[in-house]
Amino acid sequence: MSLTNLAFRSLRARPLRAVLSALGVALGVAVLFAGLATSAGVEASVRSTVNDLVGRSDLRVAAFGETGLSADTVALIGETPGVAIAAPALERRTYLAGSLDDTALPPPVTVLGIDPVIDARLHDLVLVAGSPLSDPGEHSALITEHLAAQDGLTVGSPLSMQAAGDPVSYRVVGIVAGDGPLTGAFGRTVIVPLRTAQAVFDETGVTRVDIGLSPDADPATVSSALEARLTAEPYVLSSPQDLAAALRASTADFQATTALIAAIALFAGAFLIFNTLSMTVSERIREVGLLRAAGARRGQVMSFMLTQALVLGVAGSLAGLVLGALLAFGMVAFVRTVGSVTLERPALPLDAVVIALIVGVGVTLAAAFEPSRRASRIQPVEALTPRLDRPAARSARLRWLAVVFGAVAVVGVVVLPRGAAGAGVVQALVVYAILLVATLLIPFVLPAIVRVAGAPFAAIFRFEERLARSSVVRDRSRTALTLGSLTIGLAMIVALGGVGEHARAAAAGWISDVVPGDLVVTSIRPIATDDGIAEDLAAAVPEIKQVSPIATFDIALRGTRTDAAAVVGADMAADGRLVFVDGDREVALAALDTGGSAIIPAALAERFGLSVGDAVSVPTIDGGSLDLTIVGVVERSIPGRTGEALLIGWGDATDRLGVAGADVFAVRFAPGAPASARDALRTEATTLALEVVPLDRIQGAISDALARIFGLFDALAAVAVLIAALGIVNTLTMNVIERVREIGILRAAGMTRSQVWRSVVVEAGVLGLAGALLGIALGLVVGALMVVLSGGRFDVASGIPWSIIGLALVLGVAVAMLAAAYPARIASRLSIVRAVQYD
Repeated sequence: MSLTNLAFRSLRARPLRAVLSALGVALGVAVLFAGLATSAGVEASVRSTVNDLVGRSDLRVAAFGETGLSADTVALIGETPGVAIAAPALERRTYLAGSLDDTALPPPVTVLGIDPVIDARLHDLVLVAGSPLSDPGEHSALITEHLAAQDGLTVGSPLSMQAAGDPVSYRVVGIVAGDGPLTGAFGRTVIVPLRTAQAVFDETGVTRVDIGLSPDADPATVSSALEARLTAEPYVLSSPQDLAAALRASTADFQATTALIAAIALFAGAFLIFNTLSMTVSERIREVGLLRAAGARRGQVMSFMLTQALVLGVAGSLAGLVLGALLAFGMVAFVRTVGSVTLERPALPLDAVVIALIVGVGVTLAAAFEPSRRASRIQPVEALTPRLDRPAARSARLRWLAVVFGAVAVVGVVVLPRGAAGAGVVQALVVYAILLVATLLIPFVLPAIVRVAGAPFAAIFRFEERLARSSVVRDRSRTALTLGSLTIGLAMIVALGGVGEHARAAAAGWISDVVPGDLVVTSIRPIATDDGIAEDLAAAVPEIKQVSPIATFDIALRGTRTDAAAVVGADMAADGRLVFVDGDREVALAALDTGGSAIIPAALAERFGLSVGDAVSVPTIDGGSLDLTIVGVVERSIPGRTGEALLIGWGDATDRLGVAGADVFAVRFAPGAPASARDALRTEATTLALEVVPLDRIQGAISDALARIFGLFDALAAVAVLIAALGIVNTLTMNVIERVREIGILRAAGMTRSQVWRSVVVEAGVLGLAGALLGIALGLVVGALMVVLSGGRFDVASGIPWSIIGLALVLGVAVAMLAAAYPARIASRLSIVRAVQYD
């Protein structure tokens, strides 16, 4: 006897419950598929970025410092056995002369000088208009499509750029598609012949050399040969794989958090399916008992229940794919940039589709297994009992949650990105475990938490609140399942809010702790101390007390490209900047100015295993090395391109490491300086082609970027809350069905329709407030752990997201009470006579 048709008829008989359950699966799968599609899009963007950067190159030799690689070094690279193509390039930033005015600086452009003939053998520049560069000596230029649109330029337009001397004119001969071949240029790139670029900027060296190998050459052998030959200047040798790995590392945290939230949304969907089918078993006791009495075997009954789950899982998963694709496009458009990668579009690979379908259906069946097994064990005699939902069955529900949790945990590990292995997996599993344990503990704390949650409603609706509270605690396991999905959804919103607050506070503290001034003045080119820029600023604005030069550059530390910054120790000491965690502050800062010393941030110290007293050696511009002693470890350091910088004395950096000058000046005003002093500084800085950047603007930019990322995470976590709302509809509807006779008796005793309606809505409000209270408490714990497991230090004073907590309270109660509208309507319309006769 096949019960498949009966399973389909059973779903059609309860269309609302079937739709809500399938929608819960769809939402969970949508977040999962959106995460997979976005991760695939990140990977595709990484490959595209690497292709734009290196093209068909097999290796890249990049210079340290502003002086670049000399012509002799470029020649040595080209003569190395196995090297077939050596394409040099020079990268510098400047301004378009026609866009400068006396009030504000325009966005700069990045000039990329290439040899048109050699470079074309390794890099493809896709043109949307015009023609490519051809003559190495011509004053022709290619511009990006982005720059052309921003500045209103077309093929044939004149282009005048600020140079080492007078402005130099070029003619636009072609427009390159999109943002062009450079990252970090914000799409404002001008590509010119290398020879003219060197003349414009009065340069003799190049920034890098891209290498194409002979067909039979071995990259490892050529790399060894280059390392043996290139001894005169510091450089870094990398492959496209190295660049891709660095880009992937910058996106790993985003992908890991997205995967974590996706698994949690699936977990919430599993709660909904689990609860729905459990209620179906309780609701259809007699029907299943009659099937058993008619000869249906246990396997057939179990198949009957699992068929319903399979239908819901397949329908929900297919709908989830469509929703997930739309969500992925929205995520990419909202975030735009992750780490060092600009997202182009999400990818929708076949393997992501298959994974989402398998996971969606698999989690649904896993959640349905225990209710199906319980249904198959119903005996005909048991079907005559008024209630089959015994304590043993209720505890079995909660035990099976551990199995469902295991399935979802495996899913979470599978969808985590490669760069998040290790610590990311540990963090995800710890969060899962805490959420599961908290859910399993809900039945034990339910009476107390419901009493607390009911207190605000009791003040206005005393009678309805008592009825609602008794209904909530009547079936603790069902309530635990209903509260579970709401709790974990709100917990993740609060947790991510806490992590976001911590990140913003840390970023704000980072800037204010390390920059020795009230604001900074930045330059797109290094300014030597003998240029007199600092003196010009101080002379133009008498209220300036101190101008501190800072130069950011790269060094090779133990063979790894590392951020470094040249500073004046006396300025840091006078301004009270840097928080030392090891070493004497005064001694360390004085040692920087003496020379031969360095101060390392705690993150770098941990990464390289360094402490006070250790010695490191870094390559110098003359082919030698500079020995530096670590004299201090600081909590935070000057921000570099990819992280915190190793601090080196100004003299060592300019004399031995090739630092040509400062790219940042930190300006400190005298106490009580009027606001007009800042306006005067801005005017003077603009005439010197410098940009004034207040510290709060830097902090604001960082906060905006973090707010965008964590806002997206909160929106994804809110999907779990929406799934919880669907579960509340199911639960309250089932409660109304089970209490039909009870409601009829209360109505016969004088209870009005409005009181019945209010009792159901208040019940939902109590559930919502209970879930919000549990979610807030759990979210604070999870958020603190996420910070600690990420290597941070959770600060109670600044890490508690009060606004998010308020939102969670409102959201929990509002979502639950809105979800109660349909069940309350059913309850209030019950006929007294039919309700009393209901069996």
